[in-house]
Amino acid sequence: MAHQVRDTSGFAPASHQSLALCLGTLGGSLLLWPIAVWGFPSPFRFIIAWAAVGLGAWLLSRSRWHWRLHELGEGILGSDFGASPAAAELLEGKHIHRDVNRLLNVAKTKFADKLVLDNSAVEFEDDGKGGRKLVGWGFRCEPGYLTDTAVQDKMQKTFQSGLGGFWSFQFNPSRDTFTATKKSNLPRLVFPPLWPVVRGAEEAKKLYLGWKFKIGVAAGGEEIGFSLDKWSHVRIIGETNAGKSVAIQNWMEQFRAAGWMLILGDGKGQDYVGYSNPNPDDHNLPVPGTIAAGSGASTRGMGYVGAIVTAYQIMQERQLSSEQDKIDNPAGWNMYPPLLLVLDEIKGMREKWKTALSGDEQKSVESMITQLLALGRAFRVHVVLLSQDAYVDSMPSTWTSNTPLAICLGKPKDNTVQKAFEKSVVPKVRQIRESMDPEIKGRGLFASVDPITGASDAMEYQGYLSYAPGESWDNPKIPSQAAKEWPKFKEQVSDKVPRLWTRMWFRIDHKSEAQRGAEAAGEPGLGYIDFDQFSPAEILRMERVALDMRGASGEIVPKPDMAKYDPCSPLYVCRAPLGSRRVLNPEL
Repeated sequence: MAHQVRDTSGFAPASHQSLALCLGTLGGSLLLWPIAVWGFPSPFRFIIAWAAVGLGAWLLSRSRWHWRLHELGEGILGSDFGASPAAAELLEGKHIHRDVNRLLNVAKTKFADKLVLDNSAVEFEDDGKGGRKLVGWGFRCEPGYLTDTAVQDKMQKTFQSGLGGFWSFQFNPSRDTFTATKKSNLPRLVFPPLWPVVRGAEEAKKLYLGWKFKIGVAAGGEEIGFSLDKWSHVRIIGETNAGKSVAIQNWMEQFRAAGWMLILGDGKGQDYVGYSNPNPDDHNLPVPGTIAAGSGASTRGMGYVGAIVTAYQIMQERQLSSEQDKIDNPAGWNMYPPLLLVLDEIKGMREKWKTALSGDEQKSVESMITQLLALGRAFRVHVVLLSQDAYVDSMPSTWTSNTPLAICLGKPKDNTVQKAFEKSVVPKVRQIRESMDPEIKGRGLFASVDPITGASDAMEYQGYLSYAPGESWDNPKIPSQAAKEWPKFKEQVSDKVPRLWTRMWFRIDHKSEAQRGAEAAGEPGLGYIDFDQFSPAEILRMERVALDMRGASGEIVPKPDMAKYDPCSPLYVCRAPLGSRRVLNPEL
């Protein structure tokens, strides 16, 4: 039994049932007092009799109170509850508050003889209607009852569904107690601080070790950050409209400020245009930091594959030179510029490759991703995978096993809990999930397994809402507070990121075999080289070229002789002539 052994040596410690019976009997007797003095003309006896009636009525009300407590359960309330000052706090008029009544009924029905209400944990707030609402409560449990995580999970689900709303639970198995609250310590909206901006390439290389990118804040305002030299790679799970693009753009502003090279695989072709589109006020260059970007919007998604190949070739070059580099410079052989490859909508891209590519072609693309995940960390090449779910069709197990940091945006589904996280952390993730409010934008949870110690952890957090290139604080979908926070972030962080690295793409001098074959078969020429018709093998064989150079003034500008290989240039050989793509206009 969860309640303490009762001392029955006195009246007050007796059970609620005993108190109800005793008080009811005494109260009923007092109500009969006027009959006992009937016929006596003494005013004194008359006054005493009716005073006894009043006392009897009060005792009967107390009897009813204790009988209600008995019905709720002796163990749940504790034997001395009726006599404690806390009892009055739980009243709503003459009855137990409706929220507490519901709480106790759920506890009695589902966990009989296991729980005792912790009066000190019960908390109310003004409900805005002249009454009170329950916002916090807790129970003491039978010794050892909470050591089983399955029991914790059952309790959380039972009370969550039984009480409604979103409750945050805290279990303390060592003290046999648990509490629940609706008062979240997480803010509903948080903007990032002004990230420090590196001034040069050498500073960026030195900053890499130990540098953490911040995903947001935990309860109490604690910043949550991770160092990729330890955690290697990240996978993000989030359904449509969960905020994957918003989250990764917040991260990319940090990576740009820290001097990282960015390679972007944009599955939809429009989520990261602010990072890949040319800026006419800056020599038609994209924002500093972006060295390559490929869209997955085409039929075969070869631009996206081009981004993967670029990162893969950079890793290979570093790997091939690493032996000699280590001989020449044992202390700093791997002081490479850090590189982040972002692969968004990876589930949709895999589905596209399954239908548009041959089996061998799809295997070759996915093999490059597998090698990047397995080997990239040693050469400062890191990958972020973004998907709508955690099915194997979205992310193979060989990928998830190499991404020890998993982040879920929004409230995860049951399948995501089971598939996206390591088994050791699933119980805690499930508990966090039950208390998450899906209506709060930017809310997420992370789960990690330390690659060194094997220790697992999970935590809910509120992600930063950051300015990103191409975004506007005048957007009606953006919270109004952004109009105050974003301009200074843009001025002091985004616009101050220096251009440290050249962009790169492929030397494309000939059409693909597929395009040449189609034209030889009599199909009309397109008037440009269609990059989407290249095979992965053809892209791998292409020479990668630097697109930028130092100008006379020392600033980085596009190389004029590379304009035809530059996706940002109007002279790009793979740019379709304006109006060459047929678009059916449905408007009449």
